[in-house]
Amino acid sequence: MEAKNLTLSDLERVTGGELDSITTDYLNEVIYRAKKADKSLEQCIQDFYRYNKDFNEEQEAYIRAHWDNIA
Repeated sequence: MEAKNLTLSDLERVTGGELDSITTDYLNEVIYRAKKADKSLEQCIQDFYRYNKDFNEEQEAYIRAHWDNIA
């Protein structure tokens, strides 16, 4: 049996829309790096939608909710 690599969209369907710890760790790192690059929250969100076809509203909501908590 061949394993299938799950996209973030697949993961959402499987988990009912809850982000797993690997995804949240990744998003936390993105926030950290965006801040180091002096990007605003809106620039970070725009870049994600532009360059990541699997980025979605749940991930955007996570970034917005955690933006101020990450230095």
